[in-house]
Amino acid sequence: MSKKRFIVGGLMIAVMVGILFIVFNDKENSWEISEKGEVAKRTELKIGYITDLHCYSKLNSDTNNWEVNWRCSQPMNNFTKMVNEEFQSDLVIEGGDLVDGRDDQEKALYPAVLKFFDEIKVPSYHILGNHETRGFLKSDWLEFTGYKKPYYYVDVREYRLIILDGNNKPADNDQSLATSPDLHYYPGHLDQEQRVWLEKTLQGSDDKTILVFVHQPPLERTLLKSFKELFVEGTELRKLFSQHGVKAVFSGHIEEMCYIEDGGVSYYVLEGVHKNNRQLLSEDDYKDKGVFHEITITENGEVIVKMFFKDKEDEKYNTLIVNSETAICNNQSIQSPEKYKALVSDQEFEDELEEELGGEE
Repeated sequence: MSKKRFIVGGLMIAVMVGILFIVFNDKENSWEISEKGEVAKRTELKIGYITDLHCYSKLNSDTNNWEVNWRCSQPMNNFTKMVNEEFQSDLVIEGGDLVDGRDDQEKALYPAVLKFFDEIKVPSYHILGNHETRGFLKSDWLEFTGYKKPYYYVDVREYRLIILDGNNKPADNDQSLATSPDLHYYPGHLDQEQRVWLEKTLQGSDDKTILVFVHQPPLERTLLKSFKELFVEGTELRKLFSQHGVKAVFSGHIEEMCYIEDGGVSYYVLEGVHKNNRQLLSEDDYKDKGVFHEITITENGEVIVKMFFKDKEDEKYNTLIVNSETAICNNQSIQSPEKYKALVSDQEFEDELEEELGGEE
């Protein structure tokens, strides 16, 4: 073979490899955590999880500086210490509603609160919550986080963690509108582009153990909430997750601890850091308990979710395993059982939803 033919042949092969790489390598919305040190020797997965911090700022009249409220900063500092010193986590996931979205300080506050995660020694990933979009646009959030899309996946060894964005409102002709300070919407909803991406990602995850994280729970109902307050296309999502063998789905949003198994998939709705659900009995509302979680997928595939909580004056954290025996959605821990035991009318649901959207929730 002549030298010229050899060079031409080599160039053709390089071009073909490049084309195949572009076609099959969908990495724009994904990360892969490299294996390092002792963590690489484990086959189990450990995740530090914290959600619904609802941080807000107050003006210090003495210093004239805006300061983050203690109900956000104190639990976040404790969570950081636990992750760095005790959890031995592979990564951390923040589940959304990092800020409360209550005033015009949010665009300055979010980047400041995001810096808390710089102190954590393992990679941290963030989920967009509905309260973020009450304070600023999705484009602002993408700029703050450096993400290209508000949905993506992370690969850790044999695990695939899919993060979704439920902050959309249904519109005409199967279209969706992104929620914003001018367009609030409490339930979750996936836009069409994201649903196509999700199906494609699930189809390409056959060799992975799949975990899904989304702020709004894609459930039919919990003890206190109906599907109208949870996720618009929750039924379709649960079928999709079951079809593709998703191991577990994790959410926050409603301040109601809940565990449900549906179609072979475990659904966990986990407590936020400090807000209470006024419909629950006081012993189960966990207000100001500084709540965060450790999620473990064991070597044999068991999911263990441990909740950490404590009163402000306590020195040590208490722990609770979140499962079918402890989750509120399977207990009678509500202030008005006669009101919530049975399904109420559609109009009552609409009235309650309207009241929640207009309040602090």
